[in-house]
Amino acid sequence: MTNLVLLHGLANNEGIWASLAGHWRDGVEVHTPRLPWHSGGIADWRHETDSAARLAEVLDTVPGGPGVVVAHSFSSVVLLDLLSARAAAGDPLDLPGVVLVNPFYRSDADDFHWDMIAPTLDDFPRTMAESIRLRTPDHPIEAGILADMARRMTEWIGPYGWLRFFDAYLRTPLFPVDLVQTPALVVGCEDDRSAPVAQARRLAARLPAGECLTVPGCGHFPMLEAPEVFTGAVHAFLDRIPGRVRPLADA
Repeated sequence: MTNLVLLHGLANNEGIWASLAGHWRDGVEVHTPRLPWHSGGIADWRHETDSAARLAEVLDTVPGGPGVVVAHSFSSVVLLDLLSARAAAGDPLDLPGVVLVNPFYRSDADDFHWDMIAPTLDDFPRTMAESIRLRTPDHPIEAGILADMARRMTEWIGPYGWLRFFDAYLRTPLFPVDLVQTPALVVGCEDDRSAPVAQARRLAARLPAGECLTVPGCGHFPMLEAPEVFTGAVHAFLDRIPGRVRPLADA
């Protein structure tokens, strides 16, 4: 049995993975830990300066130890930070593989310009609204109410929470990703306006054992928009690294 750990993004929670429950094949043990930056925990996390260390603590608590780790959005950046730092320290994270979903990544610090700060900030409520809308497909929310809900969420994240995200994003060109030998599937979505698919392709090209999958017709939340495609991609990745995937101790 394979231990699979799913990491939600900023201001979401483990419920973001619920739609995948019926799509996992037998032999996959799924863990969905609640991370410090979950929707109800922003107040306790927003002043944190080392989210990678917090993530390492979470992974240490996974029963049987983490196997393949799937990280979405902001969490993919935090996981990449942890992988890079541990590799640079000569103590690589012992994972058979990782899946980085819609990562925020730039390979060159000069790619960040002053005039991209405001659009990135302004895009935050739209991303929050997309998450809320996709998680309530059976109960459509009127556009004005949805916008108000998204705005309230961004206010709850606040300037410190947003700066934690943006600081992590700004540091991605400085991550020594070329040292990370862990097999990595980088998933990008063609319609993602938050983390453009080109960033996923660029990251996959930089990782020594990286590969990229482009998902058509999806935005920032492929696990909600295309659960069969998403789980199928993860299953195929597991099949490509059979010698690296550790079974659970009691399997």
